[in-house]
Amino acid sequence: MPSLHVTSRIDASYLRIVLRVYFISALFLLGTLGRQCCKLATKVDLLQGETVSINRMTGWLQARDVAVVLWKLRRLPGGVWLGLMMIVSSILTLTADLAVTGLVKPVTLPDLCPFTEGLVLDWSDNVETFYAPPPNGYPALIAANVQVYSDQWNRTIPHEYQCLVGIYRKVPWDGDQFFCGSEQDVLGGWECTDLLKDYDFSPDQTPSDIRESLYTNGLQYYSNASFTDYGDSLGNTAHLAIWSSSALSDGVLEPFDVLVSVDLTGHKMDQKTMKTYQCTVTGQVDNINRILSQMKSVTTLNQWADGLEGILYMGADTAISIYAKGNMEQYLNSLTMVQGGSNTILTNYTVDGDHRYYGCVREWTTLNPAIIALVVFASVILVITIVYWLVLLGFIGKYALSKKIRGDGGRKNIKPVPDSTLSWILQAAREAAMSGGSNYGYGDAAMLLGVPRKEQELRGWSFSITDNVNGVARVVRRRGEAAPLMYENVFVHHEYKR
Repeated sequence: MPSLHVTSRIDASYLRIVLRVYFISALFLLGTLGRQCCKLATKVDLLQGETVSINRMTGWLQARDVAVVLWKLRRLPGGVWLGLMMIVSSILTLTADLAVTGLVKPVTLPDLCPFTEGLVLDWSDNVETFYAPPPNGYPALIAANVQVYSDQWNRTIPHEYQCLVGIYRKVPWDGDQFFCGSEQDVLGGWECTDLLKDYDFSPDQTPSDIRESLYTNGLQYYSNASFTDYGDSLGNTAHLAIWSSSALSDGVLEPFDVLVSVDLTGHKMDQKTMKTYQCTVTGQVDNINRILSQMKSVTTLNQWADGLEGILYMGADTAISIYAKGNMEQYLNSLTMVQGGSNTILTNYTVDGDHRYYGCVREWTTLNPAIIALVVFASVILVITIVYWLVLLGFIGKYALSKKIRGDGGRKNIKPVPDSTLSWILQAAREAAMSGGSNYGYGDAAMLLGVPRKEQELRGWSFSITDNVNGVARVVRRRGEAAPLMYENVFVHHEYKR
């Protein structure tokens, strides 16, 4: 089943910043528009002659204040629709931050890296200048290493991906530790099959006796097959490994397979059990065989025989490794790559139209589907709020235009509708000044002294106990402060100035 996670090459830490900025901006804009919607919705009701409940005039509130209003008034602030939006916004503020922190993660995934130069296999005829690839050069080292790296990444990358092990068409000169073999990289590989013909030998039998016996029983191609072992001065041996080529001699340059017989036991005085594998190439066999056909296989296996003990056993007195079969296959892959790459890491071209990239792993960023859902959800509620705000503005504009056409004074100015803490303080100051101040003029042309018009004019006001007996406090204008005018009639204003 394919993963629902979204991956990106953007660094995880940078992507977290981008997402946090997005959510902060979206929620800030949502709160700003929500506040305007609260005020406009109240104005619309007032213009329609309706009485507005106080719970609808709280302005846009955050989580704690929403809870307080719900607890004390048993009603949603701003009304049902805007109240629910405030709750959703409060939850989204917390959820988005936690989600960005926990669900945007770095992940190692297969990628492509540019190839400049390295070990490049060429299976064209007669391209080799030597016929026995050396086992102890740098090309052999990187050919072995990249197979190990590729295999190890399979323990780290998600299970739906895979790094392949085999004979690679090209290997970067530095044996990149992030190498991850892809299908385009792999030419094929050696595959070793257990022949299920194990033979036991006593501890006193020599490697020569064992080689001869295996050859007689058809488990080696020639009686003097190359071998390696660990022995002492008394002639006792352990960790015996024997192999031979089906090409039979160096005079025969042709494709070959390999018979490998390995000692399963670990101690020199143990009875030896020799298990035999037959190893053949798979994949693009024709191309691989062209490489093998240019190799003196008998000499090559003899040169590489000393390395068998290291790949088959885990140390002194240890039995055969559980990784022996895979290690043998990788060892033969390395041998083939060194031959096909002419034992050089300085090749700067590719063969057979191969692209100039190789498989590797890089750190990507994975986004949980929940993050995508939150981004979409935040956008949707923001768009809905914008549409609602535009509808309210349209209604207010339609009313203003209608009033102008009719020449009707209509309702009084409802601009100072409280929608925040500061605007409610302004409202309280107005009511306090108007209840105790002096009115000049008459009718709608009244001029009110000491009544603040703007929130900036609250600097001259304070909250003070005005009734010490009953402990009543109210908003009052401080002594010595100028008394602003709320609004005035021009005629009255001039008369008053004279």
